[in-house]
Amino acid sequence: MPRLISIRSGTKKALLTFSLVGLSMCGFAQAVFNNTGSWEDDTRWLGNNIGDDISEDVQIIASRVALINNGSDYTIGNLTFGNSSGLTINSAGALNVGADGTPKNVTAGNFTAITVTGTLIIWGDLVVLNSLSLNVSGTLIIKGNIQMANTASISVTGNVDVEGDFTGGDNTNVTISSGGHINVDGSVDVGEDSNLTGPPGSFTAGNCSQGTGSNFCNGGVLPVDLLFFRAVARVDRVDLVWATASELNADYFEVEKSDDGLTYSLLARESAMGNSTERIDYQVTDEKPRPGKTYYRLRQADIDGKVVTFDVVLVDFNGLLNASVYPNPARNGTDLTIELNFKPKHPVEIVLLDLSGHQLERLMTTKELVKLPLQLDAGMYLVRVTSPEYKGMNKFLVSQ
Repeated sequence: MPRLISIRSGTKKALLTFSLVGLSMCGFAQAVFNNTGSWEDDTRWLGNNIGDDISEDVQIIASRVALINNGSDYTIGNLTFGNSSGLTINSAGALNVGADGTPKNVTAGNFTAITVTGTLIIWGDLVVLNSLSLNVSGTLIIKGNIQMANTASISVTGNVDVEGDFTGGDNTNVTISSGGHINVDGSVDVGEDSNLTGPPGSFTAGNCSQGTGSNFCNGGVLPVDLLFFRAVARVDRVDLVWATASELNADYFEVEKSDDGLTYSLLARESAMGNSTERIDYQVTDEKPRPGKTYYRLRQADIDGKVVTFDVVLVDFNGLLNASVYPNPARNGTDLTIELNFKPKHPVEIVLLDLSGHQLERLMTTKELVKLPLQLDAGMYLVRVTSPEYKGMNKFLVSQ
């Protein structure tokens, strides 16, 4: 089982011999990206040859940045970055380097920057020759290994999943920030004078060994080591669950929700354990999830006021459409709220009726929340909500 890596007293490691045999760093690249801009634009490519086939190796030359836009999906061969080059994958974009059964590698040069809000899957290894910045709010999966040369460094925000091993030479440096997380299914093996540092974040692996002078295996002293944050859709609700492997001076957690992934509102606040070296599990529930897509994110505050935002999770909730009427009972002279748990695609008719069926008030709306001022005698009343996508009736009581 994966565990948070921890130092082993007296652990030493022989000098790591790092080899790039078999990796296409210097081989002929069939597709060369030589002008910053959109991957889809053939004028950005040498000879107008877009990298779009697994049989083609791709080279992004020095000081150029490629952008894979929303809706674009590419599969290529080996990908090599020149110095100070980069790649950005937008939220609905995707890049596969290789494929299942055909592993291909990514090789990063000096000052390479990769931003992933969509999906990047590397079916082979990620090879870091010098320095690499990974900014991940989408999905980054490395099916093979991470291999780092002597003095190489990685800085990470977001989640990086490595299904193989993590191997580094001497002076390997990894910095995890903004609640980032690296999960290595296999083992970690780094050379002398290697370091793992935070701000908040976590690094988990099957086991860890390090060379003389390293603090890599015990370097992850991060305020909250988040194991996972998940959203589980039920029939009538969404459960938000998370767990920490350790906590240091943690004050509380907040779960926020959003319809568009940009603007968030507070759903719930949960007190943290504070200080712990054991697994702690947490759960809150969204009792009124909207049908369709909803984004949830987790935030954590320390006792000194520092706040860290962890990864965003997306739920596509397929529950029933519903309209709520509250307060119930309501007092005359106050507002009655009619709230829909969905965003209307068509105008919605709201009708206020007495028990004999006489219409007292009618309005049309495209809003999810409507307030009706009440000027009614005490008694029982009905609210009828009708649209092409929903029909429902609610009773409510008015008191003087």
